[in-house]
Amino acid sequence: MANGEAKALTEPKWEIHEAEWHPSGTGLMLIATDHPESDLETNRILFFRLSDNTMTQVFAPRGPFGDLRIAPDGKTIAFIGCREDGPTPHDLMLAHHGDKAPQNLTGASIDRPIIDYRWAKDSGLVAVVGDGFRSKFLAFTPEGSLKETPTTIATNPGAFATSNSGEVVFAGHTAITPQELWLWDQKSQARQVSHLNDSWKQYALVAPEFYKFKSFDGLEIEAALLKPTGYDGKSKLPLIAVIHGGPTGNWQDSIEMWGQLLAARGYAVFYPNIRGSSGYGQKFIEMNRGDWGGGDFKDVMAGVNDLIARGIADPDKLAIGGWSYGGYMAEWAITQTNVFKAAVSGAGLSNLISEYGTEQGPSYDEWFYGVPYEKPTGFLNSSPFLFLKNAKTPTLILQGDADLTDPLGQSQELYRGLKRYGVETELVVYPREPHGFREEKHLLDRLNRILEWYDKHLKGTQGSSKTSN
Repeated sequence: MANGEAKALTEPKWEIHEAEWHPSGTGLMLIATDHPESDLETNRILFFRLSDNTMTQVFAPRGPFGDLRIAPDGKTIAFIGCREDGPTPHDLMLAHHGDKAPQNLTGASIDRPIIDYRWAKDSGLVAVVGDGFRSKFLAFTPEGSLKETPTTIATNPGAFATSNSGEVVFAGHTAITPQELWLWDQKSQARQVSHLNDSWKQYALVAPEFYKFKSFDGLEIEAALLKPTGYDGKSKLPLIAVIHGGPTGNWQDSIEMWGQLLAARGYAVFYPNIRGSSGYGQKFIEMNRGDWGGGDFKDVMAGVNDLIARGIADPDKLAIGGWSYGGYMAEWAITQTNVFKAAVSGAGLSNLISEYGTEQGPSYDEWFYGVPYEKPTGFLNSSPFLFLKNAKTPTLILQGDADLTDPLGQSQELYRGLKRYGVETELVVYPREPHGFREEKHLLDRLNRILEWYDKHLKGTQGSSKTSN
């Protein structure tokens, strides 16, 4: 407005998630819903006309979707969406003006998750896709065909932007190099153009060994392994299996602080991308649908046993830990086996029924199990609390009290059950912290407690944990 005041263009009932100017200047493309109170996926793609403030629905994709972008000519829109109804956006969808439904550009040709993408000046597309632990660039013609694979990048690209001349600037990283900006002309090798994190060079980080092992059913699982600096290759090491969040997350070729700290203290650290992980195709994601604690847990144990058989892991000094779904997997492990001498559960899930009833965004869990009011059996049988009477493993429980993704009650239920059966346990609740911690003092305290817990139970040493405020 001329006087500088802001003015609402939409009615209060609308919740706007994304807004993109249309190249014509006549309006905006929106991802929005007029049912924000719903626990279902109700977002739609709409066109908001500035001349009369009216909205017209363009598409109503199934399942979660996002990252809406419009081609320079204004005739095509793109977004990252689901093939059916979930569980997470995976494929690049295209829709031309007048299409009745979007087309899946990458589901059949690539079958890898789209991390980021941009329109090129010629209305083609450049995208970053996840491929196991790594990521890479791909390019498409204006017609949607996959171009010849661009020059190999020496780092893992993430978020990026393109110029009118076709140059690409991106954030690149590996498991031993933090993010820096890189410049790439899509022809020759990319070159690093920033040095924001040169101070990291004073620290010796451990490079992971990437490898594959066969699980109980012959399925090939990719994993990474950190070994302590100076490892002689002969002695057996205390091993900690660290499980990623999700389950549709994955471990990547990027710096991971738990593992680097533990490796520096003499531990081998095992990172498996078990079934259900992203980066290996949609069918791989679907392999633990309705089966949390089933094949995925067997993948973990197969990987641990593989490292024991290879003479790397000491079978008498095994531990497990993780955050979110990784915390869940640690909780599940201590109810199914006693081989682990210690466990750390961060923001885990002990009761999938009460989790569904109290979490923010339960439609994700609904994709895996339905709703507990109609189908409680799957939720119940995959809940660690049902088997807590079997637990004997000393377990450290870490939780933020402002966590809406995996609420505090999940950790409280675990803590109460472990106490009932006489299992050594500690519950540490961090004030103000959401699902992903933000405050530096809490992040440091968490690392110290994790290290001390494993040291105490695998090495027999006892430190002094710091208190949180």
